[in-house]
Amino acid sequence: MKNIKHILAVAAMAAACNVSAQNLNSAYFMDGFAYGHLMNPAKDYDRNSYFSVPFLPGNFNAGIKGNIGLQNIFLKNPNGNGLVTYLHPEISYAKAMEGFSNNNKLLSDIRYDLLSVGFHGMGGYNTITMGIRSQIGLNLPYELFSLTKRLENRDYELEDLGVNAKAWAEIGLGHSHQINEAWRIGAKAKVLLGVGYAKLNVDELDLDLENQNRWVAEGNATMEVGVNGFSWGETETKEYKTKPGTYQQIDFDNADVDKFGLNGGGFAVDLGAEWDLGKQGILEGMKVSAALLDLGFIKWKNVSTAYNKGDEFVFDGFEDIKVEDGPGTSFDDQIDELEDKLSDLISLQDGGTASKSNGIGATLNVGVEYALPVYDKLSFGLLSTTRFQGEYTWNEERISANVSPVKWFEVGANLGVGTFGASFGWVVNLHPRGFNLFLGMDRMLGKISKQGIPLRSNADFNIGINFPLGKSKI
Repeated sequence: MKNIKHILAVAAMAAACNVSAQNLNSAYFMDGFAYGHLMNPAKDYDRNSYFSVPFLPGNFNAGIKGNIGLQNIFLKNPNGNGLVTYLHPEISYAKAMEGFSNNNKLLSDIRYDLLSVGFHGMGGYNTITMGIRSQIGLNLPYELFSLTKRLENRDYELEDLGVNAKAWAEIGLGHSHQINEAWRIGAKAKVLLGVGYAKLNVDELDLDLENQNRWVAEGNATMEVGVNGFSWGETETKEYKTKPGTYQQIDFDNADVDKFGLNGGGFAVDLGAEWDLGKQGILEGMKVSAALLDLGFIKWKNVSTAYNKGDEFVFDGFEDIKVEDGPGTSFDDQIDELEDKLSDLISLQDGGTASKSNGIGATLNVGVEYALPVYDKLSFGLLSTTRFQGEYTWNEERISANVSPVKWFEVGANLGVGTFGASFGWVVNLHPRGFNLFLGMDRMLGKISKQGIPLRSNADFNIGINFPLGKSKI
């Protein structure tokens, strides 16, 4: 099954096309934003209720986050118009490598809400959500790109190469409650239905050059695929080149999925609180809030495992990958050949099946908002967001200005800085009685390729349509 082998190939080139998103942090301080409870379950809503309709973009996010993008993989063709990959022989080693850092990361956290309902009752504000979520994380060491670009008479040490992807359905029930004039708290319980996950970790891979095109490799790598009906298929027999005997290696062309269905389940909670310092008699117009989201796990069943047990084997290198211009040497051809090389390089063997549990990545939001006493329709906010997810952990600080000149219209602009650099965001929220449309970006798209793919690795787009009921309470 070619898609399984793409999990390995993405580590070198196709990774640059990864898609990511998150909640629309640009709208965190907007009272008329119906999906504020996704960022802090303590948040109230300024209408009596709202609902979204399945298959309309009630809340849809898509984008890219990381420190590597297409502009690092595709460079201007030195022999003419168009772009070529960094592997092209006319691209110097120094030019090819200047866009890569020690650890090159790409992250995804895609959310699509199929159904969402919010209403006041039972002494507070209640929400019901049903949606689909997915995450993808890539951690690519500098040495991976170095050895694919050229072979040198030296040792290579690859460490912390990782690919992690999972998808699940989510059903959430939330409630927020005003406990006194100054304090409001909230919580959401979520049932998680696992669709599937895949993980590749290369903790260490040592490559020793024996001659120009012959490497002796020794590594420690593991791979897990938790998809219902998945199997590695028939393995291929390989001969040890440094000692007598043979071993069985997974052939990713033979991997297959013979059915579809859920493959796990779990539970998660969101917790949040808001403190109005003005109503506490401390500072008029100041509010402080905090939330811990996605604190939970999924237990996966029937997980197919594979490993590299550390035996030495001979790897033929990357030099025969076609990178010249002309027929038969398209980017797809290069990807296919690179897939084969990476599969041989990691050299995984079938490890049987097992049950596995893993978290979905907790997020901490901490916000401070100040509304001007002389014009409380204008407020300024500072939001700190931290995602805790092992080697894919990241942080961002975002300062924003938001104005609501009339009760059915809100607009905001913000600046962010964090793990993946600086960004500019904006949001427009139209919510007259009976209809709500919002558009926003936490990161501007910038230049895009002819295929519509952003060249930068930090960009997103958010859109939503829902139907609020009742008059605004503000």
